[in-house]
Amino acid sequence: MDQSRELTNIQTQDKRKQERKQQLLSIALEMFATQGYDNTKISDIVAKANVSQGTFYWYFKSKEMIAIEMLNDGRLAILHTISMGYRVEKASVQDAYISSRNLFEQLFHFAGKNRYFMGILLKGIHSQPILQQQVDLIKKEMQEAFANNIRRASALKMLTRPVDPVLHSVFVMSLLEGILSRWLFHSANEEWQQLELEQLVEKTVQFEFFGLFGM
Repeated sequence: MDQSRELTNIQTQDKRKQERKQQLLSIALEMFATQGYDNTKISDIVAKANVSQGTFYWYFKSKEMIAIEMLNDGRLAILHTISMGYRVEKASVQDAYISSRNLFEQLFHFAGKNRYFMGILLKGIHSQPILQQQVDLIKKEMQEAFANNIRRASALKMLTRPVDPVLHSVFVMSLLEGILSRWLFHSANEEWQQLELEQLVEKTVQFEFFGLFGM
């Protein structure tokens, strides 16, 4: 009975530690995105989290380290989302279109739910070379993930003409970065910005899909 109670207490403590760490990550992410990395101090982060600086250093060695972990968490999540577009088996053109639409819908939903991460990813942290390298690496890996999806579609003979996966992945990344940047961070003063999310996804996929499939 005592061992069971002790195990429960340990699990509860571990859960609280993870929740505290996640709280610090979330607050740091929001502050870095809204007021800038250079303008955010560790004292600002702990004040908003209502914890001591000692608590911060229990989890992270420095402000740079919390930024690196924050970027890595976002990296894993967005690469996982893109990997959902990797085909396991050949599909009809109609099914391929639906899959492409579902992928872009997931990406837009991810961007909407992770606005602060996307702000850092799209705008960069150019004053900090080490962190900017991390941002650039995430974009490179996203591009490679799109290229892998295209290579797979080509190997399954789902494309109507030969394509260069690397070049097309550049086009897809450019399209995605441009649309997401304007959708998330520009004032909604253009007609296309009044579209519902589903309509915006549909139009984006039509542009990407039919350009790629040559139809």
